[in-house]
Amino acid sequence: MPTQRRRRAAREEESEDEDSRPRQRQNREESAEAAESSDASDGGARNNSADDQLAKKLVRYALSCEYSRTPIRRDGIKERVLGEQGRSFRRIFELAQKQLRTIWGMELRELPVREKMTLQEKRQAMRTNTQPKTGSGAYILTSTLPEAYRAATIIKPSNTPTSTIEAMYLAFYTTVVSLIWLNAGELSEQKLSRYLTRLNANRNLGNEKTEFVLKKMERQGYVVKKVDRPPLGHDGEDQVTWHIGPRAKEEIGLDGVMGFVREVYGDSDPDLERKLRASLGVKQQPKPTEEQAEDQPMETAQD
Repeated sequence: MPTQRRRRAAREEESEDEDSRPRQRQNREESAEAAESSDASDGGARNNSADDQLAKKLVRYALSCEYSRTPIRRDGIKERVLGEQGRSFRRIFELAQKQLRTIWGMELRELPVREKMTLQEKRQAMRTNTQPKTGSGAYILTSTLPEAYRAATIIKPSNTPTSTIEAMYLAFYTTVVSLIWLNAGELSEQKLSRYLTRLNANRNLGNEKTEFVLKKMERQGYVVKKVDRPPLGHDGEDQVTWHIGPRAKEEIGLDGVMGFVREVYGDSDPDLERKLRASLGVKQQPKPTEEQAEDQPMETAQD
């Protein structure tokens, strides 16, 4: 009898050990899964924090470039902001755009690709049969504020170097760009010189010479200077023409030119709008006919 009791007790201990082993294994597996999920959440938080810091760094870089009117190039972003995280450009760029729009009231806009201007450039492009670029890879900061908050009384010229010098430069490059745009997007050196002489540009630009200001405008992308030299063996002078730069197209645009001309002429010319649209090549929207007006649903007070 004592022998049977000992055997029964040994079998019960073995069965208890077998029952406890799966429970211990399950507890260990649950602990490992919990540790892995905790590490994953910590890693995700670290990644989000790192992306947020890179986005803030990109915002600071964009603001510093815009301060000097330097194009914000994709290569510069990868080199000075992303570093070894160059493959995460799209993700960081979108985060920076969100911060710029919600906090600063700005956004990064890609500059248009420079067009083929001279006949030689157009012929070379046709010979090589190169595909046109879809993007320039350069950006500038533009305002996203509503039109009501873009008035000159609210958005004043920068105080660096002084508000007077900044306002003078803004007025000058807007005038030059408008003159080029009103001349079908191309203005000869001689004609531009005549315009600037009539405006007393040398006297109204302070201590800066007109040629130096034009060079600065060219460097910043407001204008493009093209020099066509005569073929070898042919006598003749270089033909210099001025064209609209990519920054002017994005920052000023047709609307800016039209607003500038309206501000200058005021109500002195009742036929101004027709002449302005003809000079800029802008088609006037046709007025709706009586049938089209009747087909349009009437607006109710609730709408």
